[in-house]
Amino acid sequence: GKPALVSLVSPFLSIHFASRELATHAWEGVIRKVAHVLGPLLTPPPLASSEEERHRRFEGVQATKRALIAMCRDEAARHVVQGRYELAIPAAAYALRFGTSIYGEGRVELVPALLMLAEANLGLLHYGEAESYLTKANWVLLKTANCSNALRSQLRRNFGKLYASQGRYEEALRQLADDVYYSSLMVGPEHIDTSGGYFQLGNVFFAMNRVENALAMYDKVVDIWYKCLASVLAAKADGPAPMLSEAKGSEGIEMLSQILKRREECVGETNLATGESSYILGLLHQYFGEVQQAQARMHAALGIYENRLGAEHHSTMDVAKSLEQLQGAAEPVA
Repeated sequence: GKPALVSLVSPFLSIHFASRELATHAWEGVIRKVAHVLGPLLTPPPLASSEEERHRRFEGVQATKRALIAMCRDEAARHVVQGRYELAIPAAAYALRFGTSIYGEGRVELVPALLMLAEANLGLLHYGEAESYLTKANWVLLKTANCSNALRSQLRRNFGKLYASQGRYEEALRQLADDVYYSSLMVGPEHIDTSGGYFQLGNVFFAMNRVENALAMYDKVVDIWYKCLASVLAAKADGPAPMLSEAKGSEGIEMLSQILKRREECVGETNLATGESSYILGLLHQYFGEVQQAQARMHAALGIYENRLGAEHHSTMDVAKSLEQLQGAAEPVA
């Protein structure tokens, strides 16, 4: 590799990089959160006095590595969802590095890190690197019996995004159809995890100028998220409820925001479908306590519903009630 010109120094460790940019990406991407765990792993251990102590120390190191892998994967996923792809790469690379040290080369346990590296490189438009990681992941899954449908789904989704970005639309559609199939086997066709596949299918159809097909896929995504949010918000009001992760919520906001823009372009800013998108996006902001964004989206939706359906229509009244509850919750208690 390139010569190390920059040193990243913390109380827990010192690491050398070829450039300040790489050092900054690594620090911001993952090291600042895991330095306290990473430092001891990179420091040569003292000599053990007995076989029992060596075994105990080995087991402790392996457990630490597994915890570090989970932390790195979480950070990489968070950066990818936020579009900070250059920060996701070092986090995923550490997950791959320590996964390889535990499990060895070519093991299925490495596939999540390979997929994360592929997705980050796709985001940076580094198609060659992305395809290389996807090919490695695909080879591992091909030779692994009974691997999870979740991994198969993620692999197909990333291949679909790669082919779409290269203008290979028919191949992208086949990969994304497989993605939806495997995700449906895993969690069902109406699950928010599966909605990402429908969304990518919609994007490919839109790129092919098959607008009706694209809008049909977007309708499916919106419907899935509405049912999910109606369920979790109702459960949240009644007490402890199943949680939407920050990463999944960010993914939902990104998808629904893009669908809102597409609906505005294709059917108009005052169309009922546009109002529906705005309302559901408002519900998702509400779930995560983002009150101002939620109010703005619901106000826009209410105006469209009142104009299209009238103030007394049950759908309009549902939006008005949601907005009223949101405003009531936002008002300070005297």
